[in-house]
Amino acid sequence: MSRVAITPKAAEVVARIRSERHGPLSFTIDGGCCEGTAPHLLADAVLTPAAEQIGEVAGVPVYLQPAMVETYAVARLTIDVVEEPLSDSMSLETAHGLRFVLREGFYLRRA
Repeated sequence: MSRVAITPKAAEVVARIRSERHGPLSFTIDGGCCEGTAPHLLADAVLTPAAEQIGEVAGVPVYLQPAMVETYAVARLTIDVVEEPLSDSMSLETAHGLRFVLREGFYLRRA
């Protein structure tokens, strides 16, 4: 089971961005100092070998950076989108006055 999902509205934003860009897209979730755990949609991202792919949404792989793997080991996450016209993130949706956000859902039982 994938540990990540995406809302229909967020999937529409990904499709719009994909139509505007060339090359691979990926979501990365990190614990950065400025934007916390906000998912970032990046083009041609360079990921560390320790990044863990936790699923794929809207045809885009989703990675957890090493510092976040244990924190979200049993979480079910959903990528959503909100309007945020003043966002200055490096994530691709900000050019449209939007911001991807992370919603936590139920927790999966560890095997």
